[in-house]
Amino acid sequence: MVAKSQDAFRTISEVSEELNVPPHVLRFWEKKFSSIKPMTRGGGRRFYRPNDIKLLKSIHKLLYTDMYTISGVQNIFRQKGKAHILALYDTQFKENNSQQVNKSIHKDEYRSDLFEENQIKPDPTLDFKNFLQDSLKELNEMENMLKNSYS
Repeated sequence: MVAKSQDAFRTISEVSEELNVPPHVLRFWEKKFSSIKPMTRGGGRRFYRPNDIKLLKSIHKLLYTDMYTISGVQNIFRQKGKAHILALYDTQFKENNSQQVNKSIHKDEYRSDLFEENQIKPDPTLDFKNFLQDSLKELNEMENMLKNSYS
């Protein structure tokens, strides 16, 4: 495969591969974040512009690395705007990926109630898949307890 220019438009599968998320996640983000508007061509094929890709990378980092919720990222969009999110990309990816993203964001300001201080947070040393499986098991047990209490 020939490497594309940084300014080239990319298909949903190319962006999906680059971000390591399934294409349906990108389509979901389009619904949740109105700023993501890829061009569409015949047959509904999506083509992402370079700014769309920067925006997606910033959203990806906020969700997967910084552990924001969808509503937390939506709050950043509402309060600071698309330009601020794009500036996060420039800060993060242009200044040697090892530096922390824009210090002007105060995470707690945008977190949803799910991430309050008194909430239990997963141990970062645990395997994420195991954590999710254990959480699902607990939820199923609670569901059974609730069902039994109404019987």
